[in-house]
Amino acid sequence: MSQRYRVSFVGLENTTSAEEVVTNLCAKLKISEQKANGFLANKPLFAVADKAKCLKQVKLLASFGIQAKLIPIEENVSQILAQQQKDERVFEALDYITSSLIRIEERLEELEQRLPEQVREEQQQESPQWQDDELFDELELDLETKKKLPTRKLQYLLATVLIVLLTVLALAIMYPQWFNLD
Repeated sequence: MSQRYRVSFVGLENTTSAEEVVTNLCAKLKISEQKANGFLANKPLFAVADKAKCLKQVKLLASFGIQAKLIPIEENVSQILAQQQKDERVFEALDYITSSLIRIEERLEELEQRLPEQVREEQQQESPQWQDDELFDELELDLETKKKLPTRKLQYLLATVLIVLLTVLALAIMYPQWFNLD
């Protein structure tokens, strides 16, 4: 691989001031004032590149009244920078995944609250008991009393209809002549 270089700030020409340089850099390179001021404080302005590109960058900076020099970058430093960028992207991805999981969990809780009481009871009976209730007895929790849905009334109505139908069936079996439609 060819040698890689970075452009480093050396100083300003006598005819230019720092404010003029920052203004010119911001206007011509379309960068923020913070980045331009950072370059004047010996922070990198351009990415690591080959020698020809870095020489062009030095000439460009010289046209703004900035003295700059090339600093050779060892491949190990370049690899470390690349690894740091990869690590940063991994952390950003993990952060995105974590926030997505939190949003999914919140959505599931919303959906769970919309379920009728009977369905929730069935789910609780099916799931294994992994928490010890004794731990919760020690805590004073304010549990909201949930509104009872009209499921009890519906159950009583269905039970009554079922009893009536079973009675009619028993009568039809015992006295078929009563229910003969012919």
